[in-house]
Amino acid sequence: MKRLITLLEIISLIVLIIPGGFSQNKALTFISFTPSKVEFIVDKISDIYAQHIDVTGSIDADIWELFCELDIVGIPRERFLFALGINPFDTFFTPFNSKVRLAGGKRNNSVFIPRLNIIYKPSWSDEPGFYQGSILFSYRHISNGKEEFTKIYSLPITITIKPIFSVTILSDSRRKIKKPQDTINITPNTLSFLVPRPGEWESMETLMLEIKTNNKNWSVQCKATELVEYEESKKYKNKTIPPIPPSRLYIKVGNNDYLQLSNSYITILTGNKKGEFTIPLDFKLKTDESVLAGEYMGSLTFLFQGGL
Repeated sequence: MKRLITLLEIISLIVLIIPGGFSQNKALTFISFTPSKVEFIVDKISDIYAQHIDVTGSIDADIWELFCELDIVGIPRERFLFALGINPFDTFFTPFNSKVRLAGGKRNNSVFIPRLNIIYKPSWSDEPGFYQGSILFSYRHISNGKEEFTKIYSLPITITIKPIFSVTILSDSRRKIKKPQDTINITPNTLSFLVPRPGEWESMETLMLEIKTNNKNWSVQCKATELVEYEESKKYKNKTIPPIPPSRLYIKVGNNDYLQLSNSYITILTGNKKGEFTIPLDFKLKTDESVLAGEYMGSLTFLFQGGL
């Protein structure tokens, strides 16, 4: 009975010193990692996310080479790059889409890799969600004159991609009827109309709506305020000019028909795919004899809504 207990203790000891759940009794190994997992939390597509791993240990084999490879589903492996060493140059990083040789040696040689640098480059095409996989470590060695390949550790890797969007409004002035004597102040974020008489008048600018999103389904809504007399113009008048209601403003998205705006949000654009989009926005103002001469100011508000 004493011999049986001793045998069980030895077997348990051999299993414990083979980390990561892979055990084999042809060559004893010990590998440790700092940190114990790789984790990326992505909240900006423009950023590059980096983490490094220090690897130490030993492999009891005549001749060996240590390798690692990425095993993950849902994100293309070319989004991940690696480089060895402390503070490597950007040009040293290569895609993590195949087995990577980390080190090599002989019996009793220690394994020491000061830095395995891993970076993740997000893309608008990567869907929001939680992804998990492993960095698999293995070694190639010679046993009884034969080459063998043995897995020794699985290091967890997780990526959390949050829903992200970017919306930019840029003015692309057409200045259709603008003349040098016009005194209307036009800034990059100003939409302006020049109205010489009652009628329908297109804006002097086309706004470019730039959308970047990793949401599958999304929409853009818009609302307008009433146009009230510009404060500077009031200094020269003794009467109050009534505002222009927002319902006199119209918006055209791309080649679609004009939509009437109001002081409540209306949906002006919907999408069902991820990516980057640039859409022109044109505007029109309808006036009649009830609209008095003056300078008016108001604002447009855009609302982005996204879903998975």
